[in-house]
Amino acid sequence: MKKKESVLTNLTKLYTLSLLKKKSRHGYDLITTFSARTGKKLSPGQIYPLLDQMKKDGLLRVTIEFQGDRKRKVYSITEKGKKLYNHISDIIKDIIS
Repeated sequence: MKKKESVLTNLTKLYTLSLLKKKSRHGYDLITTFSARTGKKLSPGQIYPLLDQMKKDGLLRVTIEFQGDRKRKVYSITEKGKKLYNHISDIIKDIIS
């Protein structure tokens, strides 16, 4: 049986998909953008397990970029992730209209 996700996790997942729909980002960029736009601080311990699970679920893909001697994982939304985002967005639009 799948562990129930909290409302916060689901909203974080939706907002993460929203950010990645606009452009690919690395984890730190997601954390800082999320915090700047929502006023809620995300910790690495919150976002990286979520990103890993979303990757396993086929919602995201990861590429490695190098900046000097540092490597970064860059996350991009997949077609499956876009379909899920659009589906949830349609439900929310229907609820609030």
